[in-house]
Amino acid sequence: MKNNAIRRLALVTLAVGAVNLIVSLIYVLRLPDEVPTHFDAGFQCDGVGSRWLGMMVPVIIMTVYMLGLFVTAKSKNAEKNIKPLTVCLLFIELMLIGVNWFVLIIMNSGAKIGDKIEGSFILLMPLMIGLMFVIIGNYMPIVRQNRNLGIKLPWTLKNERCWNVTHRFAGRIWVVIGIIMLAGTAVLWLTANDSAAAFMVLEFVPITAAVVIPAIYSYQHRND
Repeated sequence: MKNNAIRRLALVTLAVGAVNLIVSLIYVLRLPDEVPTHFDAGFQCDGVGSRWLGMMVPVIIMTVYMLGLFVTAKSKNAEKNIKPLTVCLLFIELMLIGVNWFVLIIMNSGAKIGDKIEGSFILLMPLMIGLMFVIIGNYMPIVRQNRNLGIKLPWTLKNERCWNVTHRFAGRIWVVIGIIMLAGTAVLWLTANDSAAAFMVLEFVPITAAVVIPAIYSYQHRND
């Protein structure tokens, strides 16, 4: 990593990941030996297991980030992309840490087979994803062509103009989708709606739209 900004980013993200790993280990050591580990679509506990499963996410965070930073440092336009790269990596890392603690807190809920967890607690996931779309969407238009960050399709990687117009369009779409997810989360929370169907729609419809709509748009501009 020759670039000082990338080196600093690597140190910060790895330090955050390491702290989370250590704190997660301390927390896991305080959990019962057997904890709830799986819930069905209705948020009912249907599986229990070892507390050590709670260490999977923090270990994955560290492993993925070490590999990701190594690859990213060698990618095209790495230095030009340092600002959106910093925002994306730090926010995604914090989101993953949020998922990590979401899992650990559920493990510490004391739920037994057949118990249902509180619906409002589940809404933390679409809340975090909605924030991700809003924040990263604001930086999408300035992402320069590369193979690690952004919408990497055969035609966007071959055509720089297609890449640029796609990311300007996708940035606006992601911000709108993020706002819709945040509004939907607020509605479900205010109405105390813990329906599994509503949760699935709030999670998967916006995410699918965020992938499919920019892909279709970029294909239409593949020959620009």
